[in-house]
Amino acid sequence: MVPGHHNPGKPIMLELGEDSAVGFSISALATYVLFPGLNCAFDMGECPVDAVPLEHVFLSHAHGDHSRCLLRHESLRRLMGMAPATYHIPAETMAGFQELSKAWKTLENVGEKKFDPPRYNPLVPGDTVWLHRQLAAKAFRVHHSLPSLGYTLYDVRKKLMPEFQDRTGRELGQLRQEGVVFEEEHWLPRITYIGDSTIDTLHDEPHVGKSRVLLMELTYLMEDDREMARRRGHTHLDDLLELIESQPDFLQNEHIVLKHFSMRYDRRLILSILKKRLPKVLEGRVHLMV
Repeated sequence: MVPGHHNPGKPIMLELGEDSAVGFSISALATYVLFPGLNCAFDMGECPVDAVPLEHVFLSHAHGDHSRCLLRHESLRRLMGMAPATYHIPAETMAGFQELSKAWKTLENVGEKKFDPPRYNPLVPGDTVWLHRQLAAKAFRVHHSLPSLGYTLYDVRKKLMPEFQDRTGRELGQLRQEGVVFEEEHWLPRITYIGDSTIDTLHDEPHVGKSRVLLMELTYLMEDDREMARRRGHTHLDDLLELIESQPDFLQNEHIVLKHFSMRYDRRLILSILKKRLPKVLEGRVHLMV
């Protein structure tokens, strides 16, 4: 029997310092994480009404439990008279989503002249998306069984270079007119979202450990499931513990959200195992999306 709390319609609400997240993530069932204050969502395995106003959806990969309600999101926005959202997707999935969009419109009996495709933005690792002038998302490669991307949101701040810090506003204005560069950008990792992934992604992308908030999967917890985790492209609890043991300072995050637990585990079992096995170095920083 499926545990009663495995209900995508009843999301978990998390306070992560200055950011609030609303989401649900159980493996094979559904994953979505909303950041209403930042006007964006990560993955769309389900589409609650609260997701509809968000104008940026970052898709990690095309597995149905992460992507199947993307077109539902687009349809509800049209129904409510909203401007099109932008769907940031791995470039390798672009053709598939275009075909899926056309097939869905055919099923809904939408004529070719009225067909307006969703606004897809295909991304490759290293691509940048600006949400506004002080907030940017960068894509990075994720290790999984399908082409996958992770995303880090950066606060982008400009600061005066040391040699210009004693200049007056008028002097700086004159320098700007002369084309002199007197500011430098600082990119501060704020939120990192990783969908389905092996632990190799963390080894390859050490910046994720410096993000203020890290959302990562921890699908498997039981000892007998480790081989299954490797085979299916997921993270096992032992993988995370080995990383922490070998690099105790790797996870510098203020908040770590563990998600995407196997549908076979109930909440009590998840809490019990993690309470026993998570090291003290993570104490007070871990949140569970369950």
